[in-house]
This record gives sequence, structure tokens and C-alpha cells, in this order.
Amino acid sequence: MGRLDGKRALITGASSGIGREVANRFAREGARVAVGGRDPERTQRTVDEVGSAAVAALGDLSEPASAQAVVDAASAALGGLDCVINNAGVDVSVWVPVHEWDVAAFDEILRINLRGPFLVAKYAIPHLLAAGGGSIVHMSSVCAITVWSGDCGYDVSKAGLNMLSDHIAVEYGPRGIRSNTLMPGVIETELHRSVMDSMEGGAEMEAELLTKHPIGRFGRVDEIADACVFLCADEARFMTGANISIDGAYSRV
Repeated sequence: MGRLDGKRALITGASSGIGREVANRFAREGARVAVGGRDPERTQRTVDEVGSAAVAALGDLSEPASAQAVVDAASAALGGLDCVINNAGVDVSVWVPVHEWDVAAFDEILRINLRGPFLVAKYAIPHLLAAGGGSIVHMSSVCAITVWSGDCGYDVSKAGLNMLSDHIAVEYGPRGIRSNTLMPGVIETELHRSVMDSMEGGAEMEAELLTKHPIGRFGRVDEIADACVFLCADEARFMTGANISIDGAYSRV
């Protein structure tokens, strides 16, 4: 018996990194999963990796019609929804002070990191209500509660995501929907590795980032997946409205 036996989960941003690991882990725990992504080839690779418990759910989640189509298609393919992992997001990494941020760049990161999760939640909530309740996990960041100087747009988008989660927890708790955020520190993913390796001064930046994690290392995708499983499993049935640091004590330095 898996901890998520019988659960039906939509996992956005699941074509790589954290989302891909969550999709695989949920399937191993007995869930059926809809693998959300925008790139058909990369998304299908995750579906193939997960196996028969997975279906693809393709679309741009920052546009209302597309987001609704993705959510509705996932629910139809799985026979309903019990869990949503609101994981899709980006960091444009502009690295300039607030007054130098380009307005278009700021709008773009909020469109993907805040508007997108809002739309997914908006269209998923009726399906969760139809199932008698469920769990939404929003992938926030330690940057929601700390300042990473020069990355204003990303930090603001994740702080807004925390508040979105809190609203869902308060408004839908009486109807059986739980909503929580995870706030990771730096996680070792292919994206993190490629950014650090390609950036001028990347090695120095990575060394500085490491000093901000008192545990002495960066996080792993399987550790984030562990937390997602817990928040969607029955043992977390009294946990809602929580913004959970999973950051090696980054936020406490």
C-alpha cells in the first residue's frame, strides 16, 4: 500500500527538475498523475519515465483558457482530482536594483509565477470540491520571506504565492480543501547546474549561496518530493495554511 493510493494528482512544471521527481514519487506511492508541461517532447519523456500511471497535460498555464483546458483535461483523464502540485515557475534572474527592473520582465515573471498558479487553483478548486476535498501544494521559495538582492520580481512573485495559498486555506478549509506552500532553498537541478556553469562569476556566486545554507549543502529534488507526498497524504490532514521552509536553515541566517 502506497501513501497516496487512489489519489489523482495534477503536477505542473513536471517536465524536469522538482516536478519530474514529484511525478515519479507520486506514482510510486500509488497515485495516478497528470504531468503538466508546455513542451510536448520533454513532457512526454516524463510520462514515459513514470509509466502507465501518468498522462500528459499540455498547455500555457498563464492564459485562462489554456489553464482551464489543462486542468479539465487532467481531471477527465484521471477521473477527478484529489491533489494539485502548483510547481510551474521561472526565474528571469535580471539581477538589478528595483529602479532598474524592466517593466516587461517584471510583468513576465508575475505572469508565470503568480498568475499561472492562481489560474490553476481557480480551475482546479471545483474539481477538488467535487471530490469532497483535497490538497494543493504551491512551490514557493525561501525568497518569499528573504530578500535576494537584485531579484525583486522573483521574490515578489513567490511572496504573492504564499498569500494566495493562505487565502485558499482559509476560504476552502470548511469544504475540505487544504492549501500549503513549500519554500525551498537552493535545490540541485539541471537548471541550477546549467545557470551556475554558464554564468560569469557563477562559481563564486554558488560558493556564496552555499554559505547561506547552514546545513552545509544544497537540497535535492527527492527531498522536496518527500514533503509533497506528506502534504498530500492522510497524515497531513490537519495541516493547512502553512508556509514551510525546506531550505537547510537558509531563512534563519
